[in-house]
Amino acid sequence: MSSDTLSVDVPTPAAASLPLVDNASILTPTSGFLAPGYTHTINAYRGCAFAGALCGTFCYAQHNRWITGGKPWGLYGAKRRAREAYRDDYDRIKKPRRGAPGPLRIYMSSSTDPYLPQERTLRLTRSILEEMITRPPDVLVIQSHHTMVGRDIDLIADLSSRCELWLSLTVETDMPRVPGLPPHASPPAKRLSTLETFRARGIRTQATLSPLLPIADPPSFARALEASCDRVILDHHTIGDGSPGGWRTRRTGFPDRLAAAGFGEWNSLDKLKEVRDLLAQVLGDSRVLVGCEGFNAVGERRSSGTGLSPLA
Repeated sequence: MSSDTLSVDVPTPAAASLPLVDNASILTPTSGFLAPGYTHTINAYRGCAFAGALCGTFCYAQHNRWITGGKPWGLYGAKRRAREAYRDDYDRIKKPRRGAPGPLRIYMSSSTDPYLPQERTLRLTRSILEEMITRPPDVLVIQSHHTMVGRDIDLIADLSSRCELWLSLTVETDMPRVPGLPPHASPPAKRLSTLETFRARGIRTQATLSPLLPIADPPSFARALEASCDRVILDHHTIGDGSPGGWRTRRTGFPDRLAAAGFGEWNSLDKLKEVRDLLAQVLGDSRVLVGCEGFNAVGERRSSGTGLSPLA
């Protein structure tokens, strides 16, 4: 098994045995956290195969009973009509029989990862991106935890010339393994390298430190981010999980596990402020965004500020 392949003790359905989920549409109107910047989210899979990885420990989607159906967090199925549903949804929004075309700013994905291990075979995400070449949204953010996105770099480069496109990879820490927590879905260093490769192709790139995890060497990490991406978005589990005081994250036991591993100070917003200030020194204020304002800084909202004010 390659070093950037998920290796955790969690059931992960093979692509051939993954149930197909019937779907008439695939674009979901946004609400809540993503509503200021995006009109829709898109999820080719239901649930997530990274449930047993580090990101699955604190994933907010695991609290959505509409997704889980009361089952333990995991991967439940793949959309049967991914490409066709996108085509139908796009034409309904952009080519209406009556009235003016509507805006289409898409966040890919909000409750799964577009580059799960099953994507290697099923290629659902790729099929949607292929359809977007002739039906491009106004804005597309491709958000992933895995370097498999590199498979589609030529396709994404083409699409980036047709819309405002951001490749967004989560890089919560510089540690290859955070003590006391599960392994990463893919190594942080390889994610940074992937971002750098995409940036060299002229594709907009962002690293999301969300939620911020312990950093072993903050100055070196800041320099690596400066070289790898156009901007950084910082978030913390106490302000970014969409619940008062971060109660959804506390339910997972994640803060307690950080404390038990000797990283209790990273549960405080003081660490977020400290990292934010360091990144601002290295990257410049305009390239460091924070929280909800940062995640929604697309389209007309890109010029709405640096996102530093929420913690000032």
